[in-house]
Amino acid sequence: MISATNIYEYFVCPYKIYNRQNRDKSLMIPPTDFLKRIMKLGREHEKEVMLDIKYERPKFIPGDFNKGYLETIKLMQKGANFIYQGVLKDENYVGIPDLLIKKKGKSIFGDYYYIPADIKVSGSSKEEQVMQLMLYNMLLEKLQKFAVGKGILILKKSSEIFSLENYKDKFESALAKIDLICKGLEYGLHIDGACKECPWKEVCIPIAKKTNDVSLIYGLSRSNHYKLIEKGIKTLNDLVKIDSEKIVELLETTDTTVEKWKIQANVLLSKKDKITKINLPKTKNHICFDIETSEDGRLYLIGLWHKKKFVKFFDENNEKKLIEDFAEYLFGLKDYVLYHYGSYERTMFKQLFDKHKINDEIRSELFSKMIDLFQMIKKNAVLPLVYYNLKDVAKHFGFKWRASDASGGNSMLWFDEWRRTKNKKLLKKILNYNEDDVKGNYVVLKKISNAK
Repeated sequence: MISATNIYEYFVCPYKIYNRQNRDKSLMIPPTDFLKRIMKLGREHEKEVMLDIKYERPKFIPGDFNKGYLETIKLMQKGANFIYQGVLKDENYVGIPDLLIKKKGKSIFGDYYYIPADIKVSGSSKEEQVMQLMLYNMLLEKLQKFAVGKGILILKKSSEIFSLENYKDKFESALAKIDLICKGLEYGLHIDGACKECPWKEVCIPIAKKTNDVSLIYGLSRSNHYKLIEKGIKTLNDLVKIDSEKIVELLETTDTTVEKWKIQANVLLSKKDKITKINLPKTKNHICFDIETSEDGRLYLIGLWHKKKFVKFFDENNEKKLIEDFAEYLFGLKDYVLYHYGSYERTMFKQLFDKHKINDEIRSELFSKMIDLFQMIKKNAVLPLVYYNLKDVAKHFGFKWRASDASGGNSMLWFDEWRRTKNKKLLKKILNYNEDDVKGNYVVLKKISNAK
């Protein structure tokens, strides 16, 4: 049976369906602590939403969809206003929407019908979530003999009603493809950033590397990957050999982009870096910095790597003082450049400067000194890597984080636990992690520049 989970997975990564249907489940890696936390937040959000709803729920043993379906029909016939975790099914498909909501109208049940709704913790709607509504809507139409054509997503801070007719063609095409995958079609292998958190990553990434799959090219989108496959360009070798103009025409992209892809394909095949050294701005103070925030977005730590020393600014309660102390340290140097990896630091500073009405002089001074090391890497280095995030790049250059479970997500969990327990070992782990981040930044900076 094709389930709502299959629908969701197809629009995230079709190869998940193939793996689930054809591989030993023991090959899946368990979710990280951070992912477990995200799932917990989802459950908590669902409970919070349901507190305000007087609902009825079909009684059945989990997995007994036939019983669940019959019990759901009984509640619909009864005219329950809200049905929680009702089962919808036919001979080929099964779906369990979080809610079936009663509306006035005409259906097989009388002067009312039901509309499906799902509760999601995300801040905004996603295509894969809407496609699950499409499945519920299809099954509801068969059951209540009424085409609703609408579905609801109850999100973290809002609710959205969708007119599902707009998604019909894409949904039906997906159903046909999912059916073939479930019957054994190996389809949809694609390597991108989402793979880092996928339970099947230790299956898919080795396959891609063994076959020199063209999706190992950093930045190649799934849609462009599929277009290349259709033209027989499946491997890095295929990409290197084909005329660039043909790819430009096929993907409606630029010569520059295609040449970048070809250079990266050659680097991945040869496993040799291609780096154009950068002349850095003249200053005595090349400083790498990194910030740590809590799950609710509160800034509590700014770390620097300055003249081979770790300098930290820590305050669990006062963001404004933290920023002002950080600025005072830098202004005392007079001449400096600040390097960060990715857009997070700049984005957070902008939000925090607005929130705390930070002096315009501090704002303009800091922003004028900030340089994104990630953008420098993308412009001046091609590395034999699938991912270009800080940890992968710094590790490639020989740097190692002290904590085996080092990650931004886990640092949020550590901080949350430290606030509750005040465990000194946890605080030390957080500070070590931040220090490793800024040292890792500096290792990368030295490798691609004239930094001493």
